Amino acid sequence: MPAGGGGDYRKGVMPRSVPPVLLRDSALALGAAVLSAAFAWPSAITVAVAVAMCVPMAVRRTHPRPALAALTAVAAVHVAALDGPSPSIVVVPIVLHSLARWASPADARAGLAVGLAGSVIGPARWLTNVPEEPTAAAWATTIAAYAGVIVAAYATGRRARETADRTLAERERVLRAAAAEERTAIAREVHDIVAHSLAVIAVQAEGGRALTVRHPERAPDILGVIADASRGALDDLRDLVAVLRHDGRTDPPDGRPTPGLGDLGDLVSRLGDRARLHVSGAREHVGPVAALTVYRVVQESLTNVLRHAGPAATVDVRVDIDPRSVAVSVADDGQGGVPDPQRRGTGLTAMRERVQLHDGVLTAGPRPAGGFEVRAVLPAHRTAGATAG
Repeated sequence: MPAGGGGDYRKGVMPRSVPPVLLRDSALALGAAVLSAAFAWPSAITVAVAVAMCVPMAVRRTHPRPALAALTAVAAVHVAALDGPSPSIVVVPIVLHSLARWASPADARAGLAVGLAGSVIGPARWLTNVPEEPTAAAWATTIAAYAGVIVAAYATGRRARETADRTLAERERVLRAAAAEERTAIAREVHDIVAHSLAVIAVQAEGGRALTVRHPERAPDILGVIADASRGALDDLRDLVAVLRHDGRTDPPDGRPTPGLGDLGDLVSRLGDRARLHVSGAREHVGPVAALTVYRVVQESLTNVLRHAGPAATVDVRVDIDPRSVAVSVADDGQGGVPDPQRRGTGLTAMRERVQLHDGVLTAGPRPAGGFEVRAVLPAHRTAGATAG
């Protein structure tokens, strides 16, 4: 192997690859140089200037400022050394368009100034070499034509830049909106998990404190409910974190399925004899997304019962299923009324957003006979690709 053939690799340094845009622009510059040289032949000075004019095209996007400096210098030689414009003069609007499209606004304006100056200086130099004295109209027309090409190249480049910027801004807005929606979904899940479990723990602890004074033998049962609620909350939070770490898969990595209709019995039983569950219809009609939504609605509604309905309130949970929809109702006979708008709770809002996300409708309010009811109706199935939120 040659002495320098593998030194960088042995040192652990990989060679830099050539940017594809530089390869494309270099190929374009080479083609333009060949054509310009063919038109300029056999004059050696014209060939040299024409080829030199094309070189800045190769770096017009990767190194716009050096490209502008090199083009300005070569264009000055072009004007001074040649008696008329060569075909390579078309490089000027091409490079200017690239500056307006890719470079900073300051560099683009500098390129525009150079181009406009050249559109005046070049014709002024070349028209003096014609056999007949040019008229004022010829001067004005020629300069206007050159300046028009320069301005058009700059304007189209800036227009392309503005369009790309708007597209990028819209893409960023969409990404921010998606991120905000994802954060809302995560916050909703955490709220549903933690709020319900803590409410069960608080109610059992408060009730158990008084109950164990009269019936000490019931203490293990109460502590068992508290322990189960705590473990359930920890498991749910662990699963949620695992899902987030595995790109949002619906099922956690350990294979435990997400909650559904089959878990409602255990959820309702946490309230003991204060809650009753009634399920009618074939459960196989309900898809996993709808089932999870029903579970979360019941979970949050029971949390609100524990927090607001009073210690003596009882609650009926009904789930009615037909082939096209599933309706859930959670009604209590407690003392809870219309939620106070000054409170910072977001339970009803989160439930409504969750149900609406899956094309359902949720209503909540006081019952005529007393108490409070939450009712939701949503499609039994969702289209493929729907998320559980």
